[in-house]
Amino acid sequence: MRFGIQHAIGDPGWVPEILEPGAVTRFARAAEESAWDAIAFTDHPAPSARWSDHGGEGVADPFSALGYCAALTTSIRLLVYVLVPAYRNPFVAAQQVATLDALSGGRVTLGLGTGYLRGEFHAVGADPDQRRSRFDEHLDAMRRAWSGADVTMEGTGYSARGTRVRPQPVQAPHPPLWIHANGPWGRARAARDLQGAIFMVADSVLVQTIRTTPVPDVDALALALADLRIATERAGRDPDALDVVVCGQWPMLDVRTGWSSDRYLDEAAAFAALGVTWTVLTCCGDDPGAAEDTVRAFGEQVVAASVR
Repeated sequence: MRFGIQHAIGDPGWVPEILEPGAVTRFARAAEESAWDAIAFTDHPAPSARWSDHGGEGVADPFSALGYCAALTTSIRLLVYVLVPAYRNPFVAAQQVATLDALSGGRVTLGLGTGYLRGEFHAVGADPDQRRSRFDEHLDAMRRAWSGADVTMEGTGYSARGTRVRPQPVQAPHPPLWIHANGPWGRARAARDLQGAIFMVADSVLVQTIRTTPVPDVDALALALADLRIATERAGRDPDALDVVVCGQWPMLDVRTGWSSDRYLDEAAAFAALGVTWTVLTCCGDDPGAAEDTVRAFGEQVVAASVR
């Protein structure tokens, strides 16, 4: 099992101080020094005020934020968690990903999703009713751009005529691509040609907000993983080659409220036995010092002690 930590801005109760340069510096270094495998930022360029005021997480541009973290660290992976391809021109997105991968020495993992905030789609000029078709179209264009070849193709809102994207990503043919896979469409998409599937263990209230299929508990997760294996085998691929990523199964981490390290270690082992290879956690963001202490303590007590 490997562990990723979403930056503390993922706490709906975040404070602006959590994004001050010194705070981000300490957070990123604490994560790397205490054995975390990845640091994550999400992608919400234009969420509605209503969403932000009613439980929506804080957000920052993932490429700028992870680029900053790349310069502060040497080995921890940089996780975009998750990118919505329809929000950007695919050639712009391909260059952003490739540049981050090149400057970090090949440390990028790219989580992907189709998006769910209709107001955000409209704000960036995208059509929420076509989010799946745009996902496939944009990802195809990004992969062509990462191939190093000159790209000629027509798409929705763009026309590439001998387009060449540089730099190229360090990881070949591109950074690992994970997709949100609670629903059958996401699982089928992961099985077809991606490198990982992300599952959110979430109750009915949350899944209504993010418009995904409920995976409320471990039993439901086991069924979803079995379905993923079947779909991957049908696609002619090895299911064990896919990363299986789980989030939401544990509450937000906060060193001030304490935790049982033994419980986390036992549950991590149980998830690993199901075939889970990664978990991504969130931590408190209402105080920069508490966020740093939380990351360091959990890393030392649980991440470093877990079976890798």
